[in-house]
Amino acid sequence: MTTWGWGIIGFIAGGLGLILLSHLIRTIDLWPFSWLRRVLEAPVGLPRLDPDVPADLYYHPYPRRLHLNWLALVLGPVWYVLVGLWVHASIMAAIVGLSGGLLAPIVWLYCGFKANEDLLEFRVASRSVY
Repeated sequence: MTTWGWGIIGFIAGGLGLILLSHLIRTIDLWPFSWLRRVLEAPVGLPRLDPDVPADLYYHPYPRRLHLNWLALVLGPVWYVLVGLWVHASIMAAIVGLSGGLLAPIVWLYCGFKANEDLLEFRVASRSVY
């Protein structure tokens, strides 16, 4: 098998491994997974409110823009996969892959500075009627 073939197999295996890890973090209450869940569920922007009162999400001021999230800065698109933002992670992985890694520093900076804002928008949109 060629180097490209092994690279594609490794990329697919890594993606499936991240999906499995994300599922395990959300469902299993053993020590390493519960610790990772607590780290990844750090409060971002608005506090987690009662889902029966969606109006609470809309009438609070948004947090400061471009706030640095150190964990997302270190992990990059992997952080997005671990918190459940699959579309963002796949777009950023595609940008890095298609550029041959040249845009990786820009993608990692984007992850570090926009992670909190993206997660907050995802939480608000998941409660939206539209």
